[in-house]
Amino acid sequence: MRNKIIFSVSLVVIILAAFFIYSENSKEVQIAENIPPPKKEISVYVSGQVKTPAVVRLEDNGNLRAVDAVNAVGGLTDLADTEIVNLAEPLFDGQHIHIPTKEIFLQEIPAASNSPTGKSFGGVAQGNLININTADEKELQNIRGVGPVIAGRIVEYRTNNGAFQSIEEIKKVRGIGEKTFEKMKDSITVN
Repeated sequence: MRNKIIFSVSLVVIILAAFFIYSENSKEVQIAENIPPPKKEISVYVSGQVKTPAVVRLEDNGNLRAVDAVNAVGGLTDLADTEIVNLAEPLFDGQHIHIPTKEIFLQEIPAASNSPTGKSFGGVAQGNLININTADEKELQNIRGVGPVIAGRIVEYRTNNGAFQSIEEIKKVRGIGEKTFEKMKDSITVN
C-alpha cells in the first residue's frame, strides 16, 4: 500500500512538472510569434527641381514609387518638368531620382538693345541644331526636354547601337516618347 501511495504521488509530480514545462514553452512561442519582423528601409537620392533635394530613407512596404520619394523631400518646385520622369516608377535601394527643369523658351521680348528692331529673342539660337550622334552629355542637355538622365541614356544608346540613322530613331531611347520627341525634333540633327 505504501508503494502505491509513493507511486501515485510520484506520478502526480511528474504530470504536474510536465504540464508546467509545456505551459512555459508555449508562452515563449507565443511571445516570439508576437514580435513584428524588422522594418525594411531603402535610401533614395532625390535631386533637381524638388523643394529639398536630399537622400531620404523610406520604409519599404513593397509598393514604393518615385512619387513617394519626391513627396518625402517636400514635393516639386514650379519649374519641375515631370513629362520625362516616370513618377510611377518602382523604387529600389540606392536609386537616384533627378527631376529636370522645364525648358522655358521665351517669346519675342521688347528690349532696350542695339538691334535694328529694338527686340531681343530668348531661348535657343535660331539655326543651331544639335547633332545627336556627336554631342556629349552636356551639349545634349541643351535640347528641349533633355536633362542629365536622358542625355546619359542617349549617349549609352549611341554607344551600344551605333549612330542614329534618323532623328526619329531617338524615340528608341528609354524616356523619350512621342511628346518629348515633338519638343526636340526641331533642334536636333544626325548630320
